[in-house]
Amino acid sequence: MSLSGYYQMCKSMVGYFLYGKQLPSWDLEMQVFCDVVRHHTRGLFLESSDKTIEDIDFDKIHEGYAARPMPSTKLSIDVGVYCAHSITVSDCNLDSDWISGIGIAEDPLRSLIEQDASASRQIYGELLASWSACAVHGIHRNSHDRALEMRPLADNEKIVLCLHGGSYVMGGPSSHREVLGKMTESSKLRSFIIDYRLAPKHPFPAQLHDAFIAFQYLVNQGFKPHNIVLAGDSAGGHLCVDLVLLLRHIAKTTLRQMTPAGVILLSPLPGMHMHGASLHKNAVYDYLWPTPIEWPTSPIRLFYKPGQKYDDEYRKEICDPLLTPVLGDLSEFPPTIIQSGSSEILIDDIRELYVKLKLDNPEHGWIQWEEYPEMVHVFHRFLNRPESEAAFESLANF
Repeated sequence: MSLSGYYQMCKSMVGYFLYGKQLPSWDLEMQVFCDVVRHHTRGLFLESSDKTIEDIDFDKIHEGYAARPMPSTKLSIDVGVYCAHSITVSDCNLDSDWISGIGIAEDPLRSLIEQDASASRQIYGELLASWSACAVHGIHRNSHDRALEMRPLADNEKIVLCLHGGSYVMGGPSSHREVLGKMTESSKLRSFIIDYRLAPKHPFPAQLHDAFIAFQYLVNQGFKPHNIVLAGDSAGGHLCVDLVLLLRHIAKTTLRQMTPAGVILLSPLPGMHMHGASLHKNAVYDYLWPTPIEWPTSPIRLFYKPGQKYDDEYRKEICDPLLTPVLGDLSEFPPTIIQSGSSEILIDDIRELYVKLKLDNPEHGWIQWEEYPEMVHVFHRFLNRPESEAAFESLANF
């Protein structure tokens, strides 16, 4: 932690004891965490302007994020075990014919497919098995090797494909082991999380390309599409929605069954075009800071066409359904649960996403939304909070 970080931590602790809690249900850990991470986030995405966009070194920005990754978390041996599983992309790449008519992602996806055809690339991933998931299949702790084999342990075994958050510029399997371990423990399902490519070096739709490859990889290993559950937090939630839209398109193009078993969205990034009042109203509570989209170094601008100015054409493009799903057709969506905190900056736009999902799927009662009072972005990381416990229990019943 930097010197300024230590100062912010001490300042937050003093404020907690002298002036009280920022919100009635908060404890010292949550208040200090939010204050310190908010301070860090404000310095993470540096102020910039389109006037000097030509002078911005996006490769250097990417290297900076790589040098300051999200903190690694550990999977407790009391929860379960995990091991590495890398995907050979050439074994499960997209067929370019499948994406015809997909919209704004079609041309860049074709380019990515061509690049993979002439290169040997792998996607790192981790397969995680909680002891509760092992018990379902009669696997004991002292002989758990079978639980780490990438194949179904039963004909209709469900598995969770996890797409991590991190503003599309950070994060990976190591940053999500603890939270994912809790999810697999409560759900009694094994999970697979991938290390998808990150922006700005790999802008949209590289992440969607990798997510589809991971889905196809699981299918190739014997998991049926309708037994694969998608789960994602923050940017990973946005990626889950995008993947469902891509799978729906491919299913219509190929007449293949591609619908996943369900979708779990934890404080999902609703899209690139956001306008909710909570972006600023809740900025005093949430640890995320609402970086202006006018900055070329904001997360959205780094994710989609880094280096392009925020002009009328750009504004129009980010309204594409693959970038802002709420502006598209979300019908034929699989069972979905959204969990969010009432004090996070994205809450207004998350509510709008939920309403859109309900409107586009009126015949189904399987679109659920849970809002946890006074909780912040991806509050699930506070594993010992009662709200987190309740959220994971609800996911297990989903």
